[in-house]
Amino acid sequence: MKKLLYCIPVLLMAVSCSDDGDSSTDPSSAPVPLQTSIADGTSDVPVSTTQIVLTYDQKTWHAMSASITLNDAAIDIADLTWDETHTELTVGGLKLDYETTYTLCVPKGAILSYDKKHAADELRLSFATEARPAEPDKPTSPTTKLCTANPSAGAQKLYAYLLSQYGQKVLSSTIANVNWNFDEAEMVYNATGKYPAIATMDYLHFYTLYADKSRNPYAGGWRVNYDDISEVKKWWDAGGIVSACWHWNVPNLEGQTNYTCKPGETTFRPRNIFVDGSWEKRIADEDLALIASLLKKLQDAGIPVIWRPLHEASGNSVNGSTAWFWWGIDGAETYVRLWRYMFDYFEAQGLNKLIWVWTTQTGYGWSVADGILSDAAWYPGDEYVDIVGRDEYTRTAAESGAEFEAISSDFAGKMVTLSECGSVAPIADQWAAGAKWSWFMPWYDNAVGSGTKDFDSHEHANKAWWQAAMEAECVISRDELPDLK
Repeated sequence: MKKLLYCIPVLLMAVSCSDDGDSSTDPSSAPVPLQTSIADGTSDVPVSTTQIVLTYDQKTWHAMSASITLNDAAIDIADLTWDETHTELTVGGLKLDYETTYTLCVPKGAILSYDKKHAADELRLSFATEARPAEPDKPTSPTTKLCTANPSAGAQKLYAYLLSQYGQKVLSSTIANVNWNFDEAEMVYNATGKYPAIATMDYLHFYTLYADKSRNPYAGGWRVNYDDISEVKKWWDAGGIVSACWHWNVPNLEGQTNYTCKPGETTFRPRNIFVDGSWEKRIADEDLALIASLLKKLQDAGIPVIWRPLHEASGNSVNGSTAWFWWGIDGAETYVRLWRYMFDYFEAQGLNKLIWVWTTQTGYGWSVADGILSDAAWYPGDEYVDIVGRDEYTRTAAESGAEFEAISSDFAGKMVTLSECGSVAPIADQWAAGAKWSWFMPWYDNAVGSGTKDFDSHEHANKAWWQAAMEAECVISRDELPDLK
């Protein structure tokens, strides 16, 4: 960079002491600039520069009627500040862009002598900003390293297998009907003769295990015993992969026993989790301790888990809607902090069999043409995420292909998966359109699970859809998995 100090030779005038003790030059002539913090003609000025300091040979004033401009845009009067001697004027509030030429103009009459009898001549100062830095090269393939600091051998083996199939074939998956079962997987097996490769559980009702029954909204009614992992272990022992999500429920109000995960039904604020002494921090810390202990049971049984918490955080923000779940209600910054808080807590608890999946929600399916990742600010960071998920509903094969391509470009170092879906094109058609998901997982239909309608009428993926999927050359079922133990 060229020098940033511009000196203008002047004939110093005699100094006299004023009645108030001021020792600046006697204002008997027009103020003359002695130096500027950026020299005229300077190049490579950092875009981080927010101010320019102008030093005059005498005590001066700024005429309120005259505007100082930067590229013809007036500088806000609030961004003009003088030092105590009134000889240094700081022009602040600058917002510079890369590779741009700027001209600061202090017009004649804008700077006056202290007695306001003499006006400084016009000062024009031109400079150019630095070149835009080159964007780092995007990875050409997903990273082979898990984000957990010391992942278990089992987690690494499972992740290596997912990597080996990525872009070659897609794994099939189902979600438990509400929480902790294999109802959907059994329906698929009964219809196709094949089990999906992955079965996903949901810790939706995990809080029913609290010893304090006053905090159990289902006391005496429907309960889920997440301590009992026998069925999950059977699935793993049969050669299947285990996945888990968590619809994290919190009290509607402090001290209440009714719970929800919807932001409009609770006063629970995620930002207060980081406030010592708040009820939100107490609840969150208790819940994280409990969920960690439940995941530890699976780890102790030798079961690695594909873990997808805090999903769909941004909601439909691209359409102007609010967050769908409480963990997104306070915005991206708080959400990212919460994700990392969970991640760090789990690592501290010794959980090293998790493969972390983050869900991007908005910015693709709603406007495939522009491929904008509108929830980029919600991404916790490469060091906290292993796989990027996408939740799709009512998509054509072409839309799925476009979404996959856009997400893969934005997260080039991560595998991309169809972490949740419903009423989408056949998987073979998606695959042909370029949607090379790691796995796909249609959502459950509670009415089918409860027997009030049959599999043919499944809301998200009916019998015919699944039959076509299991017959597709690109789809992997449980019986095709290698030994992952």
